[in-house]
Amino acid sequence: MKKWSLLFILVVFTLSFVGGCSSENIEKLDVYEMESFSVIKKESLTSYTDSQVVSQLVKAFKKAKKEPGIVDMADPDYKVEFGEESYYLWISKEQGTIMNLDDTNFIYTLSQSSSKKIYELLN
Repeated sequence: MKKWSLLFILVVFTLSFVGGCSSENIEKLDVYEMESFSVIKKESLTSYTDSQVVSQLVKAFKKAKKEPGIVDMADPDYKVEFGEESYYLWISKEQGTIMNLDDTNFIYTLSQSSSKKIYELLN
C-alpha cells in the first residue's frame, strides 16, 4: 500500500512539474488590437519574441486572480495568444482584466504591477 501511495505522489509531482514548466517554453506572444469581441483591427498584430517579455506576460496571465460570478464585459482592447491559450485583455495603467476565450463566463484580474508593465509595453 505504501508503494502505491509513494508512486502516486511521484506521478502527481512529475505531472505538476511538467505542466508548470510548459509556460516557460513559450517563445512567441501575439497581440491584436480589437474593435469588438469578434472583429480584430486590420494590420494590428504585434508579435513579441523576447524571452523575458514573453515570460513576464505569460506569468502575469497565469497568476491573475479569478473573479466570482458570471460577467458581461465591454469590447476588449486586445486579444493575446500564446501557446494554446487565447485571452481578451482590457488594460489601463492602473488595472488589467483578462478573459480566457475557452471560458468567457469568467474574468481574471491582473495585479497592479503586472497591469502597469503590460500597459507600458502595449502603449
